[in-house]
Amino acid sequence: MKVYILGGGPTGLAITHGLSENCDIKFVLFESEFLIGGMSKTISWGKDSRHDFGPHKIFTLDKGLMKRVKEILSEKEWLIHPKQSSIYIQKHFLPYPPSPFSLFFLYGPLVFVSMVKDYFYARVKSLFKTKSPNTFEEDLTFRFGKGLYETLFKPIALKLWGNPSKLDVKLSKSRVQNPTLFEIISKLLKMRKTSHFEALNFYYPKGGLQRVWEAIYEKTKRQGEYLLGQEVTSLSIKDNRVVTILYKDRITNKENEIIVNSDDFVFSTLPLPLLPKLLGDAVPDATKEKINKIVQLNDLILVFFKINKPSLLNECWVFVPDLEIVFHRLSEQESFDPEMTLENSIVCCEIMSNEMRPMSQYSDEWLIETAKKGLEKMGYKDFSIIEQKLIRLPASYPVFQPGFEPILKEILDELDRFSNFRTIGRQGSFNYIGTMDAMDIGYGAIEWLINEKASGEVWKKERERTNYYPVLD
Repeated sequence: MKVYILGGGPTGLAITHGLSENCDIKFVLFESEFLIGGMSKTISWGKDSRHDFGPHKIFTLDKGLMKRVKEILSEKEWLIHPKQSSIYIQKHFLPYPPSPFSLFFLYGPLVFVSMVKDYFYARVKSLFKTKSPNTFEEDLTFRFGKGLYETLFKPIALKLWGNPSKLDVKLSKSRVQNPTLFEIISKLLKMRKTSHFEALNFYYPKGGLQRVWEAIYEKTKRQGEYLLGQEVTSLSIKDNRVVTILYKDRITNKENEIIVNSDDFVFSTLPLPLLPKLLGDAVPDATKEKINKIVQLNDLILVFFKINKPSLLNECWVFVPDLEIVFHRLSEQESFDPEMTLENSIVCCEIMSNEMRPMSQYSDEWLIETAKKGLEKMGYKDFSIIEQKLIRLPASYPVFQPGFEPILKEILDELDRFSNFRTIGRQGSFNYIGTMDAMDIGYGAIEWLINEKASGEVWKKERERTNYYPVLD
């Protein structure tokens, strides 16, 4: 038996790691880029600096998964940081999530009292709810009241995903967690040590996330092949099985074919919209139409500034709901590992392009200059820019439309009928998740393959298990 893995991001790499931990099954991993890691990779900037593709933290409430990932590196190769975040509202930096005190002093007693009344009215109303909310807007208004929703959640939703009244409730359920009353009081009294709705500490590998992927490669390379710079172009189906994989070398353009034997298996982590092209007529027209209907992906644009000081921010992340500032979040590589930017610092400005704010239409030069102006508006002025760069990640962030889940289930059920093929992961199952969640899906898939492959019911349960991951910001 051999396992073929399409895509070398966190899910695909977790599959290779899971195989090396549990068995001696050989594998072949295809990655169209020349570096593994997907959107969680680390790249060099000159001779003296490295940075991730945007900020990533290693954290999960799943202790077993946390232990498994930490053991990829030695204990001395991990850094642990307290998560420090702020939110920039009305020219002020508030702790994130904002405390009641900070909102009181920012908005004054009248507006604050109105927010509190809205919040408690919403909590009382929830006790008598007759129907569940269907949209992002309905859910957060229902949970927090109109005042907090309009102030905190609506502006950031507009910058990230688009019109919150046209976003599915799953997005708000996974992205915005509720503190309990005890947690709110504990935070006010400085008594809080743990939380179920936010990550208080996180781990980070020394040298960047690439260290994790490099370590997996070293642990697994004798068991399989990593074919980098190889783009999968076609999958042939016969008798509901993948029988061949066609792929192209991105340097030479030479095409190669692999025969998939009867006991082999194929896991795809490639974007779901690519599968109709790869699988051709094996995907019914009705399924293709469903994919076109519900799979909406926003572009992410990352603007990086290398600056002439060792540190600019006081936090790991700064959330920016202000619609007059082009980016929605700021981060700094120094906050994760200062050794990666020894004599300078690298600041990352994240810009999402969506239907309401189509930022992808603008030139690199305009986006860079507008990001600079945003930093100035926020009061970041005491620095000089040494170098700048912009990275575009097209069609990379899922947007959930209301009522998408039943249609997505039909799509995945249709693709699951191929007996030796599964599409999984963030992109492969259209799931808005983080790095650790993507790895968890890869580990779960390989455990299913080794132990329960014959059971369709067990696979359905695995799909359900990995359908929802709360994001703990």
